[in-house]
Amino acid sequence: MQDTENTNNTNEWVNWIEEAVDKEHLKFYEYEDFNNIQHIGTEAFGNVYRANWKNSGKLVALKSFISLNNLTMKEIVREVF
Repeated sequence: MQDTENTNNTNEWVNWIEEAVDKEHLKFYEYEDFNNIQHIGTEAFGNVYRANWKNSGKLVALKSFISLNNLTMKEIVREVF
């Protein structure tokens, strides 16, 4: 039962993020929108990179996540808002 509950909660967070992107509350960018990507650290949920955003040349932070489970999805939402 625990795995099913965790999967349902994860799906709920994924749906929330997808809806926020669809309604343009969050912007979605493709990996190709960035260059000069350099690994700068590792945290509990994944890796952190610095990169230049091609459209503006601005320096940004990118994150890649080890797994997208319920805890990771909650962390993504917490960091965004």
